[in-house]
Amino acid sequence: MKLVTRYSNPQAKALVNWFRGQTIQKIECSFDQGNQTEGENPLQNGFPIETLFQNRIFTLPNNANLVFGKPQEGSIDLVIDRKDLDSKKWQIFENCLNAAPWVIAAKHFDPAKALLRPADAQPVRWHVLMNTSMIDEKWCRSALKGLIQPEDEVCVLAFSFFDDTKNLADWNKQYQKGQGIWYRANTDVFFWYGLKEKQVHWVNYFTDDINTMKDAIRNSNILLLTGGAPDLMMKRIKEKKLKKVLKEYEGLVIGYSAGAMIQLDDYHITPDEDYPRFDWQKGIGWLNDFDVEVHYAHSRIQKEGMNRAYAKDQKPIYAIEEQGGMIVSPDGSKSFFGKVECFDENHPDYGV
Repeated sequence: MKLVTRYSNPQAKALVNWFRGQTIQKIECSFDQGNQTEGENPLQNGFPIETLFQNRIFTLPNNANLVFGKPQEGSIDLVIDRKDLDSKKWQIFENCLNAAPWVIAAKHFDPAKALLRPADAQPVRWHVLMNTSMIDEKWCRSALKGLIQPEDEVCVLAFSFFDDTKNLADWNKQYQKGQGIWYRANTDVFFWYGLKEKQVHWVNYFTDDINTMKDAIRNSNILLLTGGAPDLMMKRIKEKKLKKVLKEYEGLVIGYSAGAMIQLDDYHITPDEDYPRFDWQKGIGWLNDFDVEVHYAHSRIQKEGMNRAYAKDQKPIYAIEEQGGMIVSPDGSKSFFGKVECFDENHPDYGV
């Protein structure tokens, strides 16, 4: 949530008045260069917010660029303990955000999705793990329709291509509009949910600079992780220094195959035509209490792989068939749609 002091505007004055007297419980600096707040140490005893309003910009994850343009160097993340806030003043705050010219860059901005939260609050994030990008097919619509809204903005992070994609021309053959074989499969599928093509934004590994990539991620509320090579996807995420911004992401994460696997802290790779050996790899680390077996077809190799993976740390393994998927809510609860099996010591193939 990005709030800019505009004292010439009546809504801005009301916003400043609303904040006066509130106390910051926690401040997290977000300078690109890692600088400190100029000579100030607001973390000790709380800090009166009005003293920070002079030429300051306050942001929360994701919505920083969404509402008022790009954050300036020197912006800070502001987290207030909402239990101390007066409800009538909160209403003034919401009115300010809904009144022009405050919301100038995002018609879809919903203040209810970007409330100031307690200082120890974790990012609010939903996860969808599947095998296929065909989210507009009948078998999965009912499970996903409550998570995808017509006003959403989608960021497609297509970093999962194999090593034979070596340059922009190769990348375009896979993902470029009007040319790429995977473009429509990852764009048109959102149309059933009411989104338009202009709401689906692709990160280009070969042409976008790192700041552009970060902005695309932060400005979305749906992050799409494509299928392909999970280990290479993680390698490129680290190369582009995107892991931190991904870890802090708020919204809905949808991952297909490799994009499902890297949502985990650790994931196993069962041997197939692309990976000749069983392997363990590190993911982004959003989820850590289970493992997945993607493209589950009840094969002997997959059953052996799940037994080997389960023996490592006894985490349940969700075996997701082609028409199957799972949803992990912000509180960690899980729901399933289509064909999914839970592999543990009670599974009939355990120990086989």
